[in-house]
Amino acid sequence: MYWSFAFSGEGRLDFRLERIVVPSQAQLDGVYQLACAAPGYWQLTEGKRSPGREAVAAWFDGSDLPPGKSLGEQHALGVWVGEELVGMATVLRSWPYPDQAMIKLLLLSERWQGRGLGRRIFAELEQLVLRWPRISTLRISIIASNAPAFAFWRKLGFAETGERKREHGFLADAVVLEKPLPVMALGCC
Repeated sequence: MYWSFAFSGEGRLDFRLERIVVPSQAQLDGVYQLACAAPGYWQLTEGKRSPGREAVAAWFDGSDLPPGKSLGEQHALGVWVGEELVGMATVLRSWPYPDQAMIKLLLLSERWQGRGLGRRIFAELEQLVLRWPRISTLRISIIASNAPAFAFWRKLGFAETGERKREHGFLADAVVLEKPLPVMALGCC
């Protein structure tokens, strides 16, 4: 997938999203470097500057998937500007219920944050999910200690469900937000 959009006041920025199914060691190293380029996220959510390499590998090997879910139901997408990996997104189909999809991760290198790229990536993720039959709701869990994330997701139309859950290894509870999708996502139109 390939998209192009303009930053306000700047020239055109081309980016592409590519699904990563079975990453090579070089791709895993690149994703780990990307994760390390977002130390603010890890500090707010886990109290450390970066994740472990095994945590990054879990995004692709299925070990972080809920019971009964397979890698075929997860879309892991790298975000490239030119040849630079600047972001990563994962979304899981039919979780936790058959009519829902869960954004597991939307991570950008800190030097690419605050430029509108995250909103544009989300728009493309939403379009991907709209092509999946019978999905009526998009969900995300935000670690409560990651206060800046709440404003971002609320601007995109997400609202808190009232659900909170304790997630191992995080500084605070995960707060669940969701966004209803247009009826066409139900596969009827």
